[in-house]
Amino acid sequence: MPACHIRGLRSVELVVTNLDEAARFYESVWGLDPVETPPPDARPAARYFRGTAHYHHVVGLHRGAPPAVVRIVFDVADRQAVDALHRAIAAAGIEPTAPAVLTTAGGGYGFGCKDPDGRNFAFVCDCADHADTADRPDRPRKIAHVNLNARDFDRSLAFFTGALGFRVIDDNAPLWFLHCASADHCSIVLAKTNLPTLNHVAFELPEFDSVMRGMGRLQDNGYPIEWGPGRHGPGNNVFAYFCGPDEVPLEYTAEILQIDDSYQPRPSAYWKFAPGRSDQWGITRPRSARYYRVQRLFGFTADGDCLA
Repeated sequence: MPACHIRGLRSVELVVTNLDEAARFYESVWGLDPVETPPPDARPAARYFRGTAHYHHVVGLHRGAPPAVVRIVFDVADRQAVDALHRAIAAAGIEPTAPAVLTTAGGGYGFGCKDPDGRNFAFVCDCADHADTADRPDRPRKIAHVNLNARDFDRSLAFFTGALGFRVIDDNAPLWFLHCASADHCSIVLAKTNLPTLNHVAFELPEFDSVMRGMGRLQDNGYPIEWGPGRHGPGNNVFAYFCGPDEVPLEYTAEILQIDDSYQPRPSAYWKFAPGRSDQWGITRPRSARYYRVQRLFGFTADGDCLA
């Protein structure tokens, strides 16, 4: 296995049809804090929101239509690691942009590329991150993982495990859980669905009660629970799923399994629940028909790989 230079997920950037409504949701309902927000009368075309972890931002919103994913941004340790990752991606037959000093929100040094399914990825270091990293009640820390639907599953899996250095940490078909240079169980989940779309974005909360209170807060604001609460098998994390603005598929999660190189991956047969169960507890109803639908809707924009 090649070395993994990726330490986790920095951010996800989205096209939203109503920027003001989406910004209100991510700040007032979802629990993120705005960064680099110009005065209201400037009506900016993009807005950025941070969690309580050090990342400059974890969500970027861009006004436009139709709703889509602009890019997923990965965290890399330093410039040497960025350059090594650039060489590995080029050697895999993918054409990345040249590493450069970035002028996008948060700055830094990095590059972008498209993966075999045409999704926009970026790999960055040296960003203008935050020094204050203390947990705050009911506030997301960071993006825990992104679940991606894969059209060309074999090529996507080979790209993540070969060029990017991820390790398959568990599988529970049709899901494969991929681990990077982090203690978290997984940062990427690949779903074998024959679609090159977003399945969902999961945000880590400080603890289980934060997830439960978050469920109440979302319901109070008109966003019903689409699946949960429950506890997954792979990752052992508690969960609750929602549809955000433009029906973007989102998850609150907590108590994520922390692992090291001694962890032994388990196959699908290990994770099968008893008939009628969709989680460890056995009290959670299956995901809603609406959530099943939106887990396939969100594609990636044609551009978005080039950051400089």
